[in-house]
Amino acid sequence: MSRIKEGDQTKCTYCDTTECENLKTKNHNYSFDESVKDLLKVDIIDKLLLSEPRDLVILTQQIDAVVLEEKETVALEDLFKKSGYKTFFQTNNGREFLNHLNRSTCSYCNRNYTINITSKNASAQLDHWFPKDKFPFLALSFFNLIPSCSSCNHMKGNSDKDKGWWSTTALDELIHPYFEEADHKFKFDFNFEKSTNNLFVLFRDVEGDKTMKTLKFNLTKEIYQAHSELELRDLYDLRKKYSKNYLKYLLKILHKHEPSEAEKYRMLFNVEKNEKDYHKRPFSKFKNDIIEQLLKIDNKKSNL
Repeated sequence: MSRIKEGDQTKCTYCDTTECENLKTKNHNYSFDESVKDLLKVDIIDKLLLSEPRDLVILTQQIDAVVLEEKETVALEDLFKKSGYKTFFQTNNGREFLNHLNRSTCSYCNRNYTINITSKNASAQLDHWFPKDKFPFLALSFFNLIPSCSSCNHMKGNSDKDKGWWSTTALDELIHPYFEEADHKFKFDFNFEKSTNNLFVLFRDVEGDKTMKTLKFNLTKEIYQAHSELELRDLYDLRKKYSKNYLKYLLKILHKHEPSEAEKYRMLFNVEKNEKDYHKRPFSKFKNDIIEQLLKIDNKKSNL
């Protein structure tokens, strides 16, 4: 990226305007040599933007193999992470990107919405599945941008896994949010400890070793245990306080007005009933799994 001056104003040599977003960064001060220009040709840029995760790993290995001067490496990293992602993408396309994905809640925990509201604008909270500090050239890769909440983004960013692990092991041990794996599933469960009146979040029907590794990596049990006295307690108390199964009663009363099953769950519990829609509302998977268990409980035979 280079610049020219017109009077007292700096103009971008590429778009020939003084309003170019790149002028807000330091990238317009750099002039890359031919080796860098050969490295980042249009087809490579397209692949970086559009390739799926395993192909992205190969691309980064190819780029890392090119010997560059330290100042060029720093400039390129700034170009992708700061100028490309932070200054241009998030400002102009972040919210639109979320809208196209049609994912309203965190892809990792489904507890929070993913839009950040500031005094100036609304932006997307996005995690880089391959951390951008270790993989700067993937800062704009579509399959590397994952809608997330700030808690999961921060937790994942503090992982002690190194670049080698992410390159060679991550895709074999963790489930990528954009790629469903039919033989890897789980459901939430709970246990009530009568002596202490405590509720504990558990897992049931866990399928696949990769599923459990993903749950552990994302601290899913710990995250939901922190909500056990809120979301879980509310559902448990609703079930516990009535001799008849109150959850079934509420659903039956609503049935007289003929709303769909999905509408019933939205009205009663503020969640989506259909699995394909869980991403639209926080806690949808958790509450559906817990309600499923609560509906099975017989008051007379249980320790409720």
